[in-house]
Amino acid sequence: MRWLFIIDPIENLNKSTDTTYPIIRESCNRGIDTFIAQIGDLFFDKKARLAARKIEFAEKEKLGEKSVFPLDEFDLIFMRKDPPYDYAFHFATQLLSFSKKVVNSPQSLRDFNEKLIILNFPELIPPTIVSSNCDQIEEFIRSCDEFAVIKSLDSYQGKAVTRVGTNEKNLNNLIEKLTQNGKLPIMVQQFLPNVTGGDKRILVLGGRLLGAVNRIPKAGSYLSNFGQGGSGHKTEITERDRKIAEKLAPFLIGNGIHFAGLDVIDGYLTEINITCPTGLQHINRLEGVNLEKTVVDYFISLAESIK
Repeated sequence: MRWLFIIDPIENLNKSTDTTYPIIRESCNRGIDTFIAQIGDLFFDKKARLAARKIEFAEKEKLGEKSVFPLDEFDLIFMRKDPPYDYAFHFATQLLSFSKKVVNSPQSLRDFNEKLIILNFPELIPPTIVSSNCDQIEEFIRSCDEFAVIKSLDSYQGKAVTRVGTNEKNLNNLIEKLTQNGKLPIMVQQFLPNVTGGDKRILVLGGRLLGAVNRIPKAGSYLSNFGQGGSGHKTEITERDRKIAEKLAPFLIGNGIHFAGLDVIDGYLTEINITCPTGLQHINRLEGVNLEKTVVDYFISLAESIK
């Protein structure tokens, strides 16, 4: 079996927190011929191809020389490039669409923004508006309890997230700036004050709950993302979490989204991470498990079923 992982430069990965790294290592340990590449290695010449390097593990990873392969020579291709979703990422998904063996689905990566995707489940999310109309946005914010959160639709890792008071005097000026004078839509949600008690990252594999970690904001902050200084803590998967995952499962699997990260605050779904969900190593350390084994088991079965 031959697997390909499309990632950021391996030398830049934080190997103590990155989710893809232990999955790569585990696939090598299982005897799977494992290769890595970057999105810049993709190209089309008569068919979709890329230049990839074989990776092996002894005490640390060992990389082979680059060789060119058609995409269809791989049994499974993991698109695990970190955000941002930019033009380079977008065009990479176009080339990856020539293979039917890419996870998560390149088409779904194009179709579903990680913030807008939650709009498919209005009953699970906090009060939310998406608009570029400044008056409409201001009216919504004024109707919220004490605070609202404004999110740029192309942000990631908690970047470009702004909390505003519902009585903010210069609110219209801020909205005009963030919407580029009413030209660019933004997402606004009721602020959930219990975020200080944690923003739960729930990993879902094949539509089923894999594990969870509670991300606590650092003192004085409302941003719980690991990239914004949030810390990981042990947590429990509640009945509400299970209901959210069950509700999402048919949608995720139906759209070829096999590995996802759900963000849940105070029982509300706030985001669905489908590009490169993280948290696996945090859960491993907190729970004393090796979730990468379960991940590799699942994708071995998936690859065999695709054959």
